[in-house]
Amino acid sequence: MSVSHHIGLEIAERSFRFVEMQQQDRHTTILRADILETAHDYASPLLFDLPFDAGLARDFVSDLAAVFHRHSVYATSLSIVLPSMLPLVTMLPVDGQLQPAMQRAQLQWDCASLAGHAADTPLTILTYDVEKSRRTLAVALPAACVDFLNSTCEYMTLELAAIDTDHFVMENAVGRLYPHDAQGNFAVLGLSPGSCAAGLYHRGEYRGFRQTGITYKQHYAAQAVHLLESLPGFHRGGHPDHVFVYGSAASDDVLDALDAILKSTVIRCIPLADTTVPDEVLQSVRSAGETLFDVSASAALLGLA
Repeated sequence: MSVSHHIGLEIAERSFRFVEMQQQDRHTTILRADILETAHDYASPLLFDLPFDAGLARDFVSDLAAVFHRHSVYATSLSIVLPSMLPLVTMLPVDGQLQPAMQRAQLQWDCASLAGHAADTPLTILTYDVEKSRRTLAVALPAACVDFLNSTCEYMTLELAAIDTDHFVMENAVGRLYPHDAQGNFAVLGLSPGSCAAGLYHRGEYRGFRQTGITYKQHYAAQAVHLLESLPGFHRGGHPDHVFVYGSAASDDVLDALDAILKSTVIRCIPLADTTVPDEVLQSVRSAGETLFDVSASAALLGLA
């Protein structure tokens, strides 16, 4: 009987959102869903100061420990999720004639310049080639920040399996929860109060990612659609059959507006809906709002067998 546990920890605005998930014989159960408010907003560039500010680092470790000490925890591994607006996430052109070392140097320079870091700031950069390597999706964080998170989890005897962004964690969840639809044309829209992110797939192939700030709340749906349509592959690959939406700003009226504008099936992606939630956990989920745990639940799915 195979049993695995994993924790999804979302670093949100002035809070940690925590979901521990268990998988036993392909059946998933939410063991815990919790929100801990924090005095500092770690979901801001303040996170980058953790390796250099001893007082701030001490508060972060204390807050993180408080999340784990509230209730019993069975998992020894976790995935940490950051808001997609915090790291540098961008599409960059790639010169296929360059040697790999030179490509990495070019990406380092491009990412440091775009993120406003000094040119010699070490960065941890993850890349994903799009459209036969003509462009690459780059996600960059200061290496010192990544090292701090790794060492903090090691100090707490936890295995840090992944550091990811909310949008890409949700894209992974869509592929896992809707495997048939994920083989076709689909998009993922992340709607937060101040920003919007869009990713596009055509027959399972990634076509690109973009994000933008929201300037006029009354026209939220129109701005989200404009962002989606601005992706390079939107018109070439055909209209997406499904648009999967997540985020705290994905209210019923916004979803209705998206459904009216787009010629697609708009689906609110809620990973908790496909798991068993015990009564004692269900109470805390309902009191906080089920949609607040979408991202952390998706992160918990990352580490399950």
